[in-house]
Amino acid sequence: ASEAEKNQGLAFLEAILDELPLEQRAVFTLFELEAMTGDQIAEMLEVPLGTVYSRLRIAREAFRRSLGRLQARDRFLAAAAGGTR
Repeated sequence: ASEAEKNQGLAFLEAILDELPLEQRAVFTLFELEAMTGDQIAEMLEVPLGTVYSRLRIAREAFRRSLGRLQARDRFLAAAAGGTR
């Protein structure tokens, strides 16, 4: 992938993460991007392990919904501009 595509992908990821509430974003980022374990996150955030996994589940669901919505928007914009995706 080109540098422009990588930057676009990062901007896309940031846009999705920005939609998550802070507590969910923190758990999602630590687990999925920083590869921390649930136990490590629970200790760091000083919350029960069940809370970590609950926030992670909710964040993943919201991430999937946001991803689908942003992809649909990009397809619409590309079609409106005469491009194809």
